[in-house]
Amino acid sequence: MRTGVQPTDGMRISEDTRFAPGVYYLPNGLTIGADNITIEGDNTLIVSNAQTNVAIRAEGRQGITIRNLAISGYYHGLRFDDCRDVTVENVKVRDTWEIEGIDTFLYLWLPIDKVYGGALLMNGVQGGVVRDCDFQHQLNGVLLYGCSNITVERVNASFNSGWGAYLSATNDCVIRDNHFDFCNRLYRRPEDGSIRAEADTAGIVLVKGSSRNQVLRNSCICGGDGIFVAGYEHPGVHESCSDNLFEENDCRLSPNNAIESTFSKGNIFRRNNCSRSNYGFWMGYSWENVLEDNDVEFNRWVGIAAEHAHGFVIRNNRIRLNGEGVRLWTRGGSVVEYFPGYEVTFDITLEDNQIEQNRIGLNAYTGEMIKDHLVHDLKLRGNTIRDNRVGIQLERVEAVTLEDNTLEDNVVAAVRLVNDAQAQIDNNRFARNLADQQAAGSRLT
Repeated sequence: MRTGVQPTDGMRISEDTRFAPGVYYLPNGLTIGADNITIEGDNTLIVSNAQTNVAIRAEGRQGITIRNLAISGYYHGLRFDDCRDVTVENVKVRDTWEIEGIDTFLYLWLPIDKVYGGALLMNGVQGGVVRDCDFQHQLNGVLLYGCSNITVERVNASFNSGWGAYLSATNDCVIRDNHFDFCNRLYRRPEDGSIRAEADTAGIVLVKGSSRNQVLRNSCICGGDGIFVAGYEHPGVHESCSDNLFEENDCRLSPNNAIESTFSKGNIFRRNNCSRSNYGFWMGYSWENVLEDNDVEFNRWVGIAAEHAHGFVIRNNRIRLNGEGVRLWTRGGSVVEYFPGYEVTFDITLEDNQIEQNRIGLNAYTGEMIKDHLVHDLKLRGNTIRDNRVGIQLERVEAVTLEDNTLEDNVVAAVRLVNDAQAQIDNNRFARNLADQQAAGSRLT
């Protein structure tokens, strides 16, 4: 390894290199020109003042390692295209290109030729590790386009105004033990000038069919969303992000959704904390998902919201102190035109959940604009539904089964049937409800 090297602007590196200590102004950056290259810093800072170009780049290479460097002031700190086996360790990146002001709503599906700025961009990289890096205080942390078998661990990409980690058409990766907190931005809505923390920012984003990834033990506190899975790009482009595992992530305190997962199937959400947000889970137009053993508490509107969804198992969650604990419903609207078969919500199983101290424990209904199909085939068994204002409310639904649940201390009613809702009620335990069953002509307000 060459040691004590002073990098020069536009330098091409073709052997293992350790840079000398110092600050180096390199507006055109460095290029890796061979395989199996290690670049190390030694109190080395590479800077630009233009927020253009890339500090260190490689294309079509393999066996690349970058470690112990600091970078500031480029469009991307690091960029790797069509590489294999890339390792980035203990690298600090700051002040990459960022959108100014509060009038831009981020676009989740930008192609690679229009990619946003950020600390690290991997495009078409197969195999690699990103660990122990500091990618805070810019637009984006880790951007993965068309990658596979990448591990991102112990990275801090907090306080970004876009995303902590972004996966587009990226499969079989592990995103674990990272901090992606406060990834958020203000957005001024043009229609009325109101300003909100939103703009599709999130701690972690999956789009364009990103599948079979493991997202484990990340902190995504105070994100626009904590985690955002989006399998649909308007108009009519559907690429399900499927068969991912989201486990033990902390997604609390979102002004929107702790976890949003839409138009995607086969995902497992286990032992996440989805509390103190507008919505805990927002699960529109999704199917064959499992939500189990999550903490879903103190959400303003709904703990678990699933519209136009089917094939869910919602099991052993703690759903407490939300506006509504669980909402299963069908709203209708033009988007159904692109998704025949999603006209209503159906085939949802709730079992062994604690649904307590919500305004409505379970609210299931079919919206008024839907005439031909009703929400149907809902199964509730073994749940404890306690101390809600209304335990279960059903409106314009059919084929609902309530079996072996405990319903007690619900203030208005344990089960409230509205507009000829149909339910089979067997072997449930009712105790100390003001009314065990109640029929009404309109939805509770």
